[in-house]
Amino acid sequence: MAAIFVAMMFVAAVVIDALVRRRQKGTASAEVRSPISAKPAPSFPFGYFLTPGHIWLYLRSSGNFLMGLDELMQRALGTVEKIDLKSQGETIRKGDVLAVLTQGERDIHLLSPIDGTIEKTNSFIEKKPDTFSMSPYGKGWIYLVRPMNVSEALEKFKVADRAKAWWSQEMKRLREFVQRRIPQEALVGSTLLDGGPPIDDIAEHFDQQTFEEFEALFLCPQAFEK
Repeated sequence: MAAIFVAMMFVAAVVIDALVRRRQKGTASAEVRSPISAKPAPSFPFGYFLTPGHIWLYLRSSGNFLMGLDELMQRALGTVEKIDLKSQGETIRKGDVLAVLTQGERDIHLLSPIDGTIEKTNSFIEKKPDTFSMSPYGKGWIYLVRPMNVSEALEKFKVADRAKAWWSQEMKRLREFVQRRIPQEALVGSTLLDGGPPIDDIAEHFDQQTFEEFEALFLCPQAFEK
């Protein structure tokens, strides 16, 4: 009886082991076969003006501009832990620092594309920085600004079809920058629905030198010469 019992236990162990191995193999195969998740490419809303430093402007009926950072830069930068804004009533000049975003030990400087006076500051994003990136064209706005000269402020910026063409160029330029400076193995992960490489949180992969180049090329363009 003891011999039979041992034999039965051995057979049971073999069967269980085979089932476990089959299940593990199936799981591994499923993991290999599962498609890489695709995310929609960043977008910009119709009727908004786009500027060289990726600050968007929306002209209100009052003649004032609502201002924020576009989705392309929002997603490339990733999580922002702190936002320091200017105060209501302050005057800003083209090229002045609008806001300072803190990400770990790094400070990211956003520059003003226009001359004007700050009519209102979005203190909500200072209290809840996560709102800044969650809603770049909505609750994530930065300031309401009264420009010194509306027509002069708008003539150099892109809107409608010009904005669409410029946006495509900037997407391409950012992707090329990333591919030249980041090892391909670091880019393994989700792709965009248009087939391009991932850009979400890409700045977190930059070393300090690369980050400074990124900031100079995309957030501090020479277009802000005084």
